[in-house]
This record gives sequence, structure tokens and C-alpha cells, in this order.
Amino acid sequence: MFSLPWLELSRFKRHTITRLAIIVVAVIPAIYGGLYLASNWAPTDNLDKLQAAVVNTDEGAVKPGSGSKSGNSDKSGEKLHAGDELVDQITPKGEGGFDWQETSLKEANDGLAEGKYFAVLEIPENFSEELVSTGGDDPEQAGLNLRTDDAHNFIVGQMAGTILNEIKSGLNETTTAEYVTEVYLGFNDIHSSTKKAVDGARQLNDGAVDLHDGTGELSDGAHTLDKGVGTLQNGIGDLDEGAGELEKGSGDLKTGADKLAKGTTEAKNGSKKVADGAGQVADGTGQLRDTADEATDKAEDLKDKADDLVEGTRPKLNQAEGDFDSARNTVNGDMDDRVAQLREDYPADPNVAKLADDMDNLGGDLDKAHGRASKAADEAKDLENPVKDAVDDVMGKIREADKKIGKLDDGAQKVATGADNLHSGLIKLDAGAGDLAKGAGDLNDGVIQLKDGTEKAKTGVADLKDGSSQLADGSDELDKGAKKLVDGSGELADKLADGLKQIPTYDKSDRENRSDVVAMPVDADKLKDNSVDAYGEGLAAFFVSLALWIGGMITYMVINAIPYRALMSSAKSSRIAWAGYVPGLLFGVAQVAVLYGVLTFALDFSAGSWLWTLLFSILVAASFHAVHQLCVAALGGVGRLVALVLLMVQIASAGGTYPVQTAPGIFQIISPFLPMTHAVNGLRTLIAGGDMFIAAQSAVVLLLMTAICLVATMLVCGRKRTVTLTQLHPSLSL
Repeated sequence: MFSLPWLELSRFKRHTITRLAIIVVAVIPAIYGGLYLASNWAPTDNLDKLQAAVVNTDEGAVKPGSGSKSGNSDKSGEKLHAGDELVDQITPKGEGGFDWQETSLKEANDGLAEGKYFAVLEIPENFSEELVSTGGDDPEQAGLNLRTDDAHNFIVGQMAGTILNEIKSGLNETTTAEYVTEVYLGFNDIHSSTKKAVDGARQLNDGAVDLHDGTGELSDGAHTLDKGVGTLQNGIGDLDEGAGELEKGSGDLKTGADKLAKGTTEAKNGSKKVADGAGQVADGTGQLRDTADEATDKAEDLKDKADDLVEGTRPKLNQAEGDFDSARNTVNGDMDDRVAQLREDYPADPNVAKLADDMDNLGGDLDKAHGRASKAADEAKDLENPVKDAVDDVMGKIREADKKIGKLDDGAQKVATGADNLHSGLIKLDAGAGDLAKGAGDLNDGVIQLKDGTEKAKTGVADLKDGSSQLADGSDELDKGAKKLVDGSGELADKLADGLKQIPTYDKSDRENRSDVVAMPVDADKLKDNSVDAYGEGLAAFFVSLALWIGGMITYMVINAIPYRALMSSAKSSRIAWAGYVPGLLFGVAQVAVLYGVLTFALDFSAGSWLWTLLFSILVAASFHAVHQLCVAALGGVGRLVALVLLMVQIASAGGTYPVQTAPGIFQIISPFLPMTHAVNGLRTLIAGGDMFIAAQSAVVLLLMTAICLVATMLVCGRKRTVTLTQLHPSLSL
């Protein structure tokens, strides 16, 4: 029974690479399941590692009954800074769900767009004001804005909504409690205020008696006031006439002052241009003076060089004349004698004759040169005096021009200084004229206002006269009203005293108890049956099933689905199918052992019933391996592709994350017919410690599917014993 399976397994003992393949097949599901579960083990417990920004622009408000809502008009009012309190509540790491960081709006927007922040909570500037509005005449709901970016992470956005609901619920409870506390406290205030009203009504009654006594004196004073108003009316008329004359004179003064100010302004502007021009002239003459001084110095230097030239030329010309004379004497004297001697000694030598002719020509040239040198010396002597006179005459004119330029520069500097002084004086004059014009204008405006005032005073005095007459008549009516006030204030005090007895009061402990009950009249607790310790344990059933399915795919990529050589033997098809299944089953058991070992020691995984969980997982591996053996045995490489398609379909319909009832209808229909659905249901029940009947049902279905696959594989082995043309030449090979 086990000879063929052992023969298939013995292939992996031949080489090191095949032995390593056994280890890989056993470890891959553990790696797959371990990595996925590790990454999803407790994500909600690590939300404090996600940075989120809170932008607080709340300006605060005064609590109801303690002052103005603005908070600034009543310094004694108790200020509410709900935005700051919310920030203080959530910013300690781990307290507000995320790792909240208080930032500016720009930094928060940039961080959300870049993925630095996963959420942005905006507290508006009127947050506190809207919270305290519940105690006013126009209550409004306080709003918070929470923004997330699904482009970075959709799930975080969903969790952020849950966190916002928790924040909102806490704020609602706190705000309602504070409001109700203020209501109960208001009863105490009403009681205290009513008591003060009773005392005030008593005081009002006493004051009414005093008022009745004073109305008679008021009537006498009103008649005296009426006479005084008549006298005042006559004086106001005289004042109005004088104000009219004063208005005319101040107007003339204002006109003259304006003209003076305009003239001084024009003179100031003109003097500024003169001062600027004089300054420019002074600068130009200064530069001209510097240039003239430089030209004079250069002319003096030129004169000295000219004198040196004249003095140095004369001796050189005399020396040249002497040198030409000496050379002429030498050639015509000694050289002629020597040449004559050579002619006598060598009369037939043509060279000597030629030399004699050259000497004669040289003597003639020296005579001509001597003549020219003598003539040049004479001409140079004739030019010495004219050159010196011309140079001296030019130097005299240059020196004279330099002196005149110096005087011109001195005058220009004085003109510039005078122009600056004139401009400064005109500036002061212009300022004074402006002040005079302004004062004249202010005087004229004041006189006009005085005139308007006297006109209004005349009208007002006339009205005052009418009012004083009415005051005299009204004082009589006031005396009658004072009598009625005495009677009414006494009755008011008695009624307020009766109402005070009906207003309740609450002490601090009673107010706090009542406020808590009203703020949260209904309390609820969430209870879980068969709860798991971590989010990852809740997903373990799904990811363990995925890992074992992947393990089955890997197994039949490494080993043969059936021993194909045995098809040519006399072995039964059932034995051949069993020979291909047993090695896969052993690999599945190894995969289960390694997978749970990794989950236990690396992730601290726990199960409600360890023994049944392991046995059920082995059954899952056995069922999955039977499916993969059938796919590969029946379809070869295409079977592996079919197994991959089955994996994708089962991920969508197994209900591993969300209940299958939330999936489209087609997935709900096919879900009961897929092995991973029952694997997930059974494992979820065993890991959480739920109803064992559900696990038993899943086990029965998996056993039935395993048996069906093994029978189908046996039938495939029977058909494989006949080789068809399609098998020899397959249309697709994977």
C-alpha cells in the first residue's frame, strides 16, 4: 500500500537540492501565513503610530451666565477654550486614536497631500462660541471637520471616522453635562436673584415715598427754570450777531494767509533750483580750476624741456661742424698723400686708380656735408631767441588765465553758499506761512462752527423754553404717579416674596449627579461571545486557509501528482492515485506543523482548542492537496492555472474578512461548494472556542470533498493508461 508512495518520496533523497525542496515546500505556507498575519495582527492597537494633524483656530468664548460671548467685554466672565481642551485631550500619544500633532493649516494640508499625516482634524474659530450657544437664545451645533485622503489609505479613512465619532460622543456628553449643570445652577441664581428682587422692591417702595415728597420741590424749580430760559434766549441772540461779524473777518484772514503760503512755496521751489544750479556751477569751476592748475604745471614742464632742447642743440651742432671739418682735413691731407703714393707705386693697378677716384669723390662729399652742418648751426643760432620768446609769451598767458580761473572759482563758491542760505531761509518762511494759513483756516472753521452753534442754540433755547413749560405741567402728573408707585411697589414686594418660596435650589453634589444622568440617560456595554485576543487571531482562519492552499499548489509543483511510470504497470488505478496523494498529505502535515509553530512562537497565537484546531487544519491540508492532485493529474500544467483561478474565486467568496452576505449574489451562491469556505468556518469556530457542531459540519464537508477528489483522481489514472494523440501533441503545454 505504501511502497509506491515511498518510491515517490525516495526521489528527494538523491541530491541536496531535492532535500532542500522538501524544506521549502514545508516552510512556504508558514512564511505566507506568518507574514500576512504579522502585518495584520493588531493594526488598531498601533494607530498611535499613525501621525495626524489637528489645526486649532478656536478663539474661545465666555460660558453662559458668566459674561459676554466675546470674552473681552467682561473680564470677570469665565472663558471656555473648548478647542484647547480638545487638543490637550487627544494630543498625548495614544489618547486620541492617532498620534495627533498640533500644526498650522498650511502644514496640515501639505502633510495630508504628501502622506505625512493620515488625517487632519480642523477645529473652527467659533467652536467654543457654538458650544456655549446652547445656553443662549440662538443655539447652534458646534462642528468639527476631519479630512482624510483615500489616495494614501482607504482603511485609515474608515477608522478615522470611527475615531471622530468617539471624539464627538465625548464632546456631546461633556457639553450636555455642562449645559445641564448651568441649568440647575440657574435655579440657584434665580432664587438668589428673586431674593434680591424682593429686597429691591422694598427699597423701591421706600424710594417711591421719597419721590412723592420731592415732586413738589420739582414743580417750584421748573417755574424758576422757565424764567431763566427766557433770559438765556436774549443773550444767545446777541452772541449770534457777534459771531456773524467774526466769521467775515476770519474769512478775509484765511484768504490772505493762503495767498502768502502759495507765494512762499513758489519762492522756495525757485530758490531750490537756483541753489542746485549754483552748486553745479561751483562744482564745474572747481573742476576747471583743478584742470587749469594741472595745465599750468604741464606748461612749465614743457618750457623747461624747450629750454633744455635749445641749450642742448647748439653744442651738438658745433661739434658736428668740427667733426666734419676734421674729417675733411684728414681726407684731403694725409689720405690724398697716401693715395698719390700708391698711384706712383702701382701706376698700372686699376684698383688703385679706382681707390683714387673714390677718395676724390669722398673729399667732395665731406666738403658738402661740412657746408650743410655750418649752415644748420647758423640757422639754429638764429632760432634760439624767437623760440625762447614764444615759449615765455605762452607761459605768461597760461599763468594769467590760471589766476582768473581761481578768482572765478572763488566767486562761484560764494554764490553757491549764498543760494543755499537763501533756500534755507525760504523753507523756514514757507513753513511759517503754511502754519499761518492753517491757523487762519482753523480759526475760520471754528468761527463757522461757532456761528452754527449759536443758530442751534437759538433753536435749542426755544425748545428748552417749551420744555420748561411742559416740565412744570409734568411735575404735577409726576406727583400723582409717585403716589401710584408707592402702592404698586408694596404689592410687588409681597408677590415676589411668595414666588421665592416656590423656586428650588440644588447643591453641588446634586447638580453633578443630575447633569451626568441627563447628559447620558442611556448607557450600553458591548459584549462579545467567544472573543479573540487580537485582530490577527480573528483573521487567522482566513490566512491559514490561504497559506495551506498555496502550500498545496507548491507541493504539486515539486512532486508528481501521480507516479506516471506506474501507469504502464499492472498496479491498480486506486493504488496509483494513493501513491501520488500520500506524499502530498505528508507535506501538508509538515506545512501545518511549521505554520502553527511560527504563529505560536513569533506572534503569540492562541486557540480555543489546540488539539481540534491542529487536527482540523490537517484535514484542511488533506482536502486542499486532494483538490490540487486532481487538477494537476487531470489537466497537467493547466491544472495549476485552474487551482490559481479557484484561489481567486475563494478569496472573494469564502467570507474570510467580511461576511459572505455582503458580497455580490454570485459569490453567495458558489460559496457553499468551495472547500475554503468550510475551512474558514471551521477554523474560525475552533480558534475562537465557538460551537463545535459548526466545526464538525465543516469537517464532514471537507472529508466528503477529499473523498470525491480522490475518486476522481483514480478515474483520471484509469484514463491515463491510454495514450491519445492529444497527449502526444498537446495544444498547450505549461
